[in-house]
Amino acid sequence: MSTWLGKSRVMAAGLLMVFLVAPIFAQGPAAGSASEFYLKYRTAFDAARKVDELLPYWVAARRKEVESTPAAERADMFDFMKAMGALTDVKIVNEAPTANGATLTVEAVDSDKAKATGTIEMLKEGGAWKVGKERWKSQ
Repeated sequence: MSTWLGKSRVMAAGLLMVFLVAPIFAQGPAAGSASEFYLKYRTAFDAARKVDELLPYWVAARRKEVESTPAAERADMFDFMKAMGALTDVKIVNEAPTANGATLTVEAVDSDKAKATGTIEMLKEGGAWKVGKERWKSQ
């Protein structure tokens, strides 16, 4: 009987550990890094067929600006965005934390095959990364 009692205590302790520790591992990384989110955004940007597909990636102010654009003008706006944002070989050079998120320094190749450098403001909204202002220049 003492062997059975010892085994049940060990099993109970093991189950307790599973219930206490498993949720920690199940959650995974909280939200990933700003760099990871930006690269996911770039993939979504390249695949997007309309501007509304990008709204979940942007900060609230940018979403509001797009949503306030008349529907008839959105397609032209999106075509312009796609032309200006046509980049390949996007690489994050640096991720610097800020008070509200992070600033990314990014390198890419533009549509003219010239090296482009960008500064991307990433903000946390509701605990999730969002893309803020993007400033790019080609060399």
